[in-house]
Amino acid sequence: MLAPRKKLWSTPDSAICAASRLADLCETDTLYDVGCGDGRVIIDLASTSTCLNFVGIEIDPDRASEAQENVRRALEDGKIDGASRRITIECRNALEVDYSNATVVFLYLVPRGLRLIKPLMENAARCRRKVEIGRNEAVAETSSCNHPPSLRIVTYMSGFVDEKYVKKRTLHS
Repeated sequence: MLAPRKKLWSTPDSAICAASRLADLCETDTLYDVGCGDGRVIIDLASTSTCLNFVGIEIDPDRASEAQENVRRALEDGKIDGASRRITIECRNALEVDYSNATVVFLYLVPRGLRLIKPLMENAARCRRKVEIGRNEAVAETSSCNHPPSLRIVTYMSGFVDEKYVKKRTLHS
């Protein structure tokens, strides 16, 4: 289990902004927010990107309910276009989730959590390559997404140990 820990931190706005730039979301992406808390990352990215599919994973039932309520409110208030976006909040242990449909994963985890989830991310990356290799060319031509057939992972707080990063940015408040 990655959580719960005694102290829960919400993702700072500066981290959400940086995650948005680093993930470079497009309409064909499916973003997973692991430990989505109150849903702020998903709500912000759903309201500012062209990405259509979002999945929040939260182990704490109270926080998952809070995220669901915040998403519902954002949809009602028109902050998120509900006609085109599919947003799901799942109350689950992140280590028991199948990430094979993910194209982007946002991880706000301490080093121990990253060590635990890394094998699942590696498996999801292998699945992404298999899906893209077998993809219909006509589908690829209709997308404006220019990303390679790989899983994009954005970490905040800590990074994976012994990994080469395509982009790395240190935030200063």
